[in-house]
Amino acid sequence: MKLLSEPLTAAPVECPYLPEQIFVQNYFFADELDEFEYGVLLNAGWRRFGKYFFRPGCPRCSQCKPIRVDTHQLKPTGSQRRVISRGIDIVMEAVEPRVSDEAWRVYRNHSKAQFQREENREHFEETFFDRTAVPSLQTEYRLDGILIALGFLDVSNDGMSSVYFAFDPEWSRYSPGTLSVFRESDLVKQMGKRWYYLGYWVEGCQSMEYKARFRPFQLYDWKLQDWIF
Repeated sequence: MKLLSEPLTAAPVECPYLPEQIFVQNYFFADELDEFEYGVLLNAGWRRFGKYFFRPGCPRCSQCKPIRVDTHQLKPTGSQRRVISRGIDIVMEAVEPRVSDEAWRVYRNHSKAQFQREENREHFEETFFDRTAVPSLQTEYRLDGILIALGFLDVSNDGMSSVYFAFDPEWSRYSPGTLSVFRESDLVKQMGKRWYYLGYWVEGCQSMEYKARFRPFQLYDWKLQDWIF
């Protein structure tokens, strides 16, 4: 691992997840991590975009809890089984991260629909296509040859972390986000690993409720510094 900066603490800002809370983030910049080095960070609650590594550092709140799914025991609910069945013709391929016009189209359309936000292509490429920070993969989901969704995965020694997932809203009837959890969990198992990391889960935050629908899962306890069911 090549450290590009010392660990720092960002200035407090209004919490984007819970009302009347202050959000503080610890961060540093690094490059050239291998799977084991990244696994140590991932297991301690760190995530990353590009060369920017971060985790919550809020002094009076610990509700942002890292969440991971045990892919060896993951079982779909009835509604999740219907999503899997509905997406039977969607083909997923895992590839090295690669920039393309169709990937940009999916990401741009997703951001407009989900967040009412116009994106910058240069920022998109800098954030998701850094090939040196950690080992990573890109998942592409196609229906009749058309790219309808894509995911970005970081690879550690014991699992994979979902950095981001985007889908074209035109294909939302297939529930691509739900489908991706099961497809990418299968990929984790195929690679001889166990854990599928879903980022942070915040109880009471509606936009993160979906993460607790994939069971069994573990949450990271900041006080115990360990994972618990």
